[in-house]
Amino acid sequence: MGGGSLSSICPHLYRDREGRFRCEVTGNAVDPGLMPCLFNFKECPFYAPARAMQPQAKPAVGGPAETAAVAVEEVVERALEERARAAAEERGIEEEVVEEVSRMLKAAEEMAVDLNEKWREYEENARRLVKLWEETSMSARHALEMIGSVIELYEKIIENLDALLKSERISEKAYSELKRETLSNLEKYKALKNDIENSFKNVERLVISHIQRVKVAEARPEIGKLRLSLMKLEQMFKEGKVSQETYERLKKELESKIRWLEQLVGEVA
Repeated sequence: MGGGSLSSICPHLYRDREGRFRCEVTGNAVDPGLMPCLFNFKECPFYAPARAMQPQAKPAVGGPAETAAVAVEEVVERALEERARAAAEERGIEEEVVEEVSRMLKAAEEMAVDLNEKWREYEENARRLVKLWEETSMSARHALEMIGSVIELYEKIIENLDALLKSERISEKAYSELKRETLSNLEKYKALKNDIENSFKNVERLVISHIQRVKVAEARPEIGKLRLSLMKLEQMFKEGKVSQETYERLKKELESKIRWLEQLVGEVA
């Protein structure tokens, strides 16, 4: 086995019965690979004092001390070889770990960049949807109000027909024909109102989650602005600056927007 000479190994290094390396001077277990027992043993703080206390004598050639030293040298060399092999394997493992972590970090970075771009596009589309839905919902509410007025009108006509028949100011035949026609129109508008309300609710359910993501942060200050506008509107009405019709229409729109924003904030909170 190749390696250093006997003079490179501390003469006070030996193995005990349990196979552990020990220092003859201190009596402590030592790790030759970490301590100056090999190659630099003369720098050990325990070596010089111990050497000074020993008589200078030449060991017999081929004696027990040299044989023991050779055995220790061989064991130490094997230990060093094993340590070097373990260190190489450890470096290989470290490189694999670093490569795997680097790969995962790169994948996460690419995904984050991709999501940032998609989120920016999503926010733009969601804000367009918010604007479209505000216009659509307002138009739908106005349409429902108009249909509701028509329904009330037909219901009033039926009441008047019943009164005319009761007072005998209309014939049974005319009453039946007019009521049948009025009921047909009434049912038609009721069905139309139902269809719009159901469609409105279904679409609102789909839209609301997207609106929440972009509107909640703006909702609270927006509610404050709308409440202030409502107060100003009421003041203008009291001062006679707006008609009652305009006042009621604007008030209904403002209150509708306030309720809607309060619903958004409440559902997310």
